[in-house]
Amino acid sequence: MSKKNKKKSSRISPGDLLGIALVAAAAGLVTGMLFAPQSGAKTRKVLNAAIKESVDRFKFLMLEARVMSEELVEKGREKADKISSKVKKKK
Repeated sequence: MSKKNKKKSSRISPGDLLGIALVAAAAGLVTGMLFAPQSGAKTRKVLNAAIKESVDRFKFLMLEARVMSEELVEKGREKADKISSKVKKKK
C-alpha cells in the first residue's frame, strides 16, 4: 500500500489525552492562583482541593485508558481468531 492510500487516525491516544488533561489542570491552577483575592489559608485549601481533584481526574483517565486498551486487545484477539478459523477451514 502506498503512503498516499494510508489514512491517519483522528483518534486521540490515551497518552495524548492524559497530557492535555495535565496541562489544562496546571494552567487552571496557575490562573486561579494569579487571580485569587483571598488569604493564604484559604488559597491553600483551594489548592489542596484542586490537587485532589487533579489526582482524581488522573486516576479516572488512567482507568479509562486501561479499559480502552483492554477493549482493543479483545477486538484484536477476536479478529485473529476469526482469521485463524478461516485459514483452518481452507485446509
